[in-house]
Amino acid sequence: MRKVPPVQVFEVARLLGHSGGCAACYTREALHFPKRTLILLLSLVGCECRPPGLVKTLPPDVRVDTYTQQAASKIDVLWVIDNSGSMAARQENLARNFGSFIAEFTRNSIDYRIAVTTTDIFKEAGRFVGTPKILSPTTPNVAAAFANNVKVGINGSPYEVGLEAARLSLDLQMQANQAAVMQCQTSCPTTNQAVCRANCETNTVFQFLRRDAYLYLIFVSDEEDRSSEDVRFFYRYFETVKGVGNDGTVTTAAIMGDVPSNPCGATPGVRYKALSDLTGGEVGSICDANFSTTLGKLARNAVGLKRKFALQVKPNIQTLEVHLRYPCNVPADQIAGCASVDRTACMGAPVDSMNVVCTPKQGAPDGWTYEEGGNLVFFAGESVPGLSAQIELQYYEEGKGP
Repeated sequence: MRKVPPVQVFEVARLLGHSGGCAACYTREALHFPKRTLILLLSLVGCECRPPGLVKTLPPDVRVDTYTQQAASKIDVLWVIDNSGSMAARQENLARNFGSFIAEFTRNSIDYRIAVTTTDIFKEAGRFVGTPKILSPTTPNVAAAFANNVKVGINGSPYEVGLEAARLSLDLQMQANQAAVMQCQTSCPTTNQAVCRANCETNTVFQFLRRDAYLYLIFVSDEEDRSSEDVRFFYRYFETVKGVGNDGTVTTAAIMGDVPSNPCGATPGVRYKALSDLTGGEVGSICDANFSTTLGKLARNAVGLKRKFALQVKPNIQTLEVHLRYPCNVPADQIAGCASVDRTACMGAPVDSMNVVCTPKQGAPDGWTYEEGGNLVFFAGESVPGLSAQIELQYYEEGKGP
């Protein structure tokens, strides 16, 4: 064991006596010891405090509002793809850039199910297409499988009814789920049959539209939806498809013709946008030459990563600082968009300690901005905090400052 000079042991003992135990770690007098020596000495006397310099003291008037980023753990995603004559290049674009979508699910360890149908209610009528029809984290080469499934062809009906197709698809899935429950119940023994049947209602495994999963609907079309019912009808249907008490677990999004006009001749997707606005979903442009950015945005929306964080009081905007904390073992790609990253406090710390400090970029398109109307910080594009990130909003109140 390494020997410690007696004079240093005596000096630490003196500091401990004057500073209240392990508080000596942070006294000015203790700073003249080398860090390694100080940590060793303090461990000998039963202290487990961190090296000097890791404790940040803020002025008393500074506020720090702290939030933790959360996400859904299970998500069922239904893609409704326009299969009319003008969609070949758009389907190819979607297939080519799917990696930007699925990366967010993989990074956040989301238990997903992904299915595809078309806007043609005469041919597919809401039925899932592709092989396999439902993709999951265990699907081999899921990106290639998705690419095959979304290339639904261009021989579909020119009468695109995406919202109705989604409704038909969910109806079919509910029927399949109920059939699975009934099959379970018919196999119940005569003894304890009531208990068995009740268990079938709650425990039967569903392949899609799972009880405990969020539902995310994505419409991809260069034409407006022509479903006969109004948008509010579909909003009410989708909001209640998960059952009573599960409203708010369904979100719709779209890649569509920009509203009110667009540069590629697509029909503005007014109805798709209206529905996405009602459910809190995102929209992207069907005119984009590359869907990568849009798919990344939809993925973050799908997994439920929040982009808006309210300040508790009005800030002195000149003093507002935004920092994100991640565990020491955070993957490099998750913090690649940070303006700067400080890993200093991870030296010798547990891998799951929240000691990586990311300073996100400020300003659009991939940074944070302050929205005065809602008194909140909004994260755009690649700056959206990742799963389990701690968001720290530091500021002086309005009228105060250093």
